[in-house]
Amino acid sequence: MKVKRTAKIILMTLVITFLILYISCSTGYYEVENNKKAKLTDDALKRYEQDVKAGKKIDLDSYIPEDKSYVNNVVKLTSGVSRGIEKSMNTIMRYIFKEMEKAVKENNK
Repeated sequence: MKVKRTAKIILMTLVITFLILYISCSTGYYEVENNKKAKLTDDALKRYEQDVKAGKKIDLDSYIPEDKSYVNNVVKLTSGVSRGIEKSMNTIMRYIFKEMEKAVKENNK
C-alpha cells in the first residue's frame, strides 16, 4: 500500500513539474520569437523608407529575411524524445483519470 501511494505522489509531482515547465517554455519562446519578428519588420521598414527617399531600385526580397533552418541531428533526437515523453504522459494521464473515475464511482456507491 505504501509503495502504491509513494508511486502516485512521485508520478503526480512529475506530471505537475512537466506541465509547469512545458507551459513556461512554450509561452516564453513564443513571445521572444514574436519580438524578434517585430524588430526585423521594423528594421526592414526603415531600410525600405530610406531606399524610397534615396530613389533606389526596390526589390521586395531584400527586405524579407530568409528563414533559417536549424534542424540537425540533435534537434531531431530531442524532438523524438519530446514526442515520446508526450505520448507517455498522455497514456499516464489517461490511466490516472480512469483510476480516479473508478475511485469516485466506488465511493459514490
